[in-house]
Amino acid sequence: MKTSLRGWVCAASAVILSSSAAFLSGCSGMVNASGSNSIAAIQVNPASVNFGSAVVGKKVSQAVSVANTGNMPVNISQANVSNAQFSVSGLVMPLSLPVGQSSSFQVSFAPNSSGSVAGTLTVTTDAGVTSPQVALSGTATPAPQQISLNPTSLNFGTITVGGTGNGTATVSNVGGSNLTVSLISVSGGPFGVSGITTPSTIVPGGSVTLDVTYSPTIAGSNSGAISFTSNDPQTPTSTISLAGTATAAAVAPTITTAPVNQTVTAGQTASFTVVAAGTAPLSYQWQKNGANIAGATAASYTTAVTTTADSGSTFRAVVTNTAGTVTSAAATLTVNAAPAAGIQVSSTSINFGNSVVGSNSSQVLIITNTGTATLSITQVNTSGSTSFSVSGFSLPLNVNAGKQTTITVAFLPTSVGSVSGNISIVSNVPTSPTSVGLSGAGIAATLTLGINPTSLSFGNVTTGTASATKNVTITNTGNANVTISQITASGAGYLVTGGSTPVTLSPSQNLTLTTQFSPTVTGTVNGSISIVSNANGSPASISLSGTGVALVQHSVALTWNASTSAVSGYNVYRSTVSGSGYTKINSSLVVGLSYSDTTVLNSTTYYYVTTAVDSSSVESSYSNQVSAPVP
Repeated sequence: MKTSLRGWVCAASAVILSSSAAFLSGCSGMVNASGSNSIAAIQVNPASVNFGSAVVGKKVSQAVSVANTGNMPVNISQANVSNAQFSVSGLVMPLSLPVGQSSSFQVSFAPNSSGSVAGTLTVTTDAGVTSPQVALSGTATPAPQQISLNPTSLNFGTITVGGTGNGTATVSNVGGSNLTVSLISVSGGPFGVSGITTPSTIVPGGSVTLDVTYSPTIAGSNSGAISFTSNDPQTPTSTISLAGTATAAAVAPTITTAPVNQTVTAGQTASFTVVAAGTAPLSYQWQKNGANIAGATAASYTTAVTTTADSGSTFRAVVTNTAGTVTSAAATLTVNAAPAAGIQVSSTSINFGNSVVGSNSSQVLIITNTGTATLSITQVNTSGSTSFSVSGFSLPLNVNAGKQTTITVAFLPTSVGSVSGNISIVSNVPTSPTSVGLSGAGIAATLTLGINPTSLSFGNVTTGTASATKNVTITNTGNANVTISQITASGAGYLVTGGSTPVTLSPSQNLTLTTQFSPTVTGTVNGSISIVSNANGSPASISLSGTGVALVQHSVALTWNASTSAVSGYNVYRSTVSGSGYTKINSSLVVGLSYSDTTVLNSTTYYYVTTAVDSSSVESSYSNQVSAPVP
């Protein structure tokens, strides 16, 4: 009679230690001899399974195997447990087992109440052969308390200064024991919280709703957080982030410069201008004799070519914003009959509004000959403030009947304040000289830059790698050009791009900087971006923070008990799929009872089995499977 090797190595448990090693223990093996009598027998290994402590509502599993220990093939048809808190999975029936072969499956423990739990497992063939009972046991413990916050971030949007934004947040206990919230605190910004006193106990499944408010007192962006301190063993401190933006209350419009009376010659146009103050945007509607003029919705209004029938008409502007409406005083239009040789000018007054001191602005004045003879202009003079000038023509200036010419009127304020002047046009028109009023105001240049955000945090970044990029927006928030002469980043590993200097930003223009963190050593690294310009408060600074963390390399250590048969060594197989797809990882037979797998990857779960090999190179079936989750 020839004896063949039918031994196997089985593992009963696996434990992951801090060094990411898995240890296997427990095994059974046997050598069966072929015989003349047909005997059907099956055995479940191990003979008893103790699941230890398990949390109510959670499921834990262990691997067991059923082996054909007889001398004839068998078909497994049933696997029964005596207590519903235990279950069997991974066993597809009917399962055909050749002589000496085994198959692994899972036994699970999912307790539904606290206390000790016991039961039995029995495996049966289709011929009625039953395995010895396997004792099942475990102890169920209550689920610990667990805090849950909803939402984890709360943005109040935009709130007017002096107003209050309201929101709610729910604190829940999703665990199985009482949750005690011992402290609630609010940090940063004008935020408040109410609705719960501390310490406060929340029963399992219970919740408490908090009222959260945002009451800004100044315009700008605000951020903060609500911190909760509790007896949650996993998360003793948790937070809800808060954010909101405050805007200043709108100011109703007021008229600072009302439209003035105009006198023109028939055939000319007349222009009216209003200057208003108040929160932008301002909208305008001009009225003629109290009725709205279609399409006249700018700060200035120019009439169509006038006739003597328009004389005596009144013009006024209605100015509106979100805070209110104001109507200007009315200006009267006088239209004189045109002489034989006519200067009609496109406007009898030019208002330049507000201009930054030292900057030049210009408007075109159109001169039209509305008569029947050639118009001859011999002088064009300015008087009053030296901030006004005229150009774009040469004297004498002749304009044929029905034709027009243009001159350029410029305003270059040299100091802050309102100024006025006059253009006098001397010609062969009987009503010469023709006068055009000039007005404007010089305002101081404001050189300011807005930085958003003013700080960047890159969190944890693995050394030797680069973080995701973050952007910083620089905005000219003043009314004059700002020149940025230098942009530099300090702090090991920080890089800033997109800011070639020197660069000049016009009012409201943006410049976007791109930053990235590439640590070379572990630990916290602080840095900053410095922006040097001619703006007030230069240099502006953006704080940078980040932490370099090292890449952790793991390994899995395996051990097993010796086969009960005489063997030459062992093979180790590995898979990333439970129960299948195993690949041998040792290059030669392992003569000992342990093996270290150093080729594992982070964040991966591996499944291992072993086999025994005798001197004739006959290899046993797979051992029980164990798993090793690598962090």
